[in-house]
Amino acid sequence: MRHIPTVAWLSIAALVCALLFALFGGWLSDHAATQQNLLARMRPPLLFGGDLAFPLGTDRLGRDLLARMAEGLRISLLIALLGSVLGALFGCTLGFVAAHFRGWVEETIMMVVDIQASLPFILIALTLLAFFGNSFGLLIFLMAMFGWDSYARLSRGVVLSAKSQPWAEAVRTLGVRPVALYLRHVLPNVAGILIVQLTLNFPQIILLESALSFLGLGIQPPMTSLGQIMGDGRDYLSTSWWISVLPGLTIFLVSLAMCVLGDWLRDRLDPALQRVRQ
Repeated sequence: MRHIPTVAWLSIAALVCALLFALFGGWLSDHAATQQNLLARMRPPLLFGGDLAFPLGTDRLGRDLLARMAEGLRISLLIALLGSVLGALFGCTLGFVAAHFRGWVEETIMMVVDIQASLPFILIALTLLAFFGNSFGLLIFLMAMFGWDSYARLSRGVVLSAKSQPWAEAVRTLGVRPVALYLRHVLPNVAGILIVQLTLNFPQIILLESALSFLGLGIQPPMTSLGQIMGDGRDYLSTSWWISVLPGLTIFLVSLAMCVLGDWLRDRLDPALQRVRQ
C-alpha cells in the first residue's frame, strides 16, 4: 500500500466531518432551520459571548445558524453531487460517441464542446435563471451543464487512446460488440481518470451554486444553502459577521479539501504522471 500523505488524510477527514455534519448536524440543535425567534435575533456564537442554546449564533430573524448551516450544507452537497454525476454522464456519453463514430459526428460534438468552453457560463446561468425563474430542477440542470465539456474532451481522448491498445484490438477480433467493448473493457480502464475529473469539478459546482444563491438566483426559501445564508448576512458584516463568515468558511474548507483530494487522486491514478515519476 502506497503512503498516503498527511494533507490527503486531513482532506478526507474534513470531507467526512462535513458529510456527517450535513447529515446529522441538525440533531445537535433544538431548533428547526426555519424556526424564527425575534427575541434571539443576531446572537453571537458561543465562543464570542453567546449562549449554549445557539452555539453558532442566530441570524436577523433569530433562526439558529447551526441548524441552518447543517441543512444548507446538505443541500449544497446534494446539488454538487447531482450536478457532477449528471454532467459526467452526459459529457462521457458524448465523448464515447465521438470516439466511436469519428468523422462528422466527432467534428460536430467537438465543435459544441469548444463553443461551451468559450462561453462565460455564469452569465448563461444568470440569464436562464432570470428568464425562466428559480426552480430546483433548473438549478440542477445548470449544474449538470457546467463542466460537461471537460468530461467529453477527456473521455474522447482516453477512449481513442484505449482503442489503439493491443488488448482492445484483441477484444474486437473476438467479435465483441462495441457497446460491450466500451462498457466492459474500455470504461474500467479509463474510470480512474474520469473519477479524478469529477473530484476536481465537484468544488467548482459548489462555488457556482453558492455564487448564484448568494445573488438570490439559486436556492429559494424555505430551502436554504450555504450561499443563501451568506447572502442573508451580507448587510450585517459589521455587526453580525458570523452569519456570512461561518458558511463562507465552510464552503472554503469543503472546496479546498475536495481539490486537495482530487490532486492526490490524480497523482495516484493518472498514467501520464506515473510514467513521469518512473
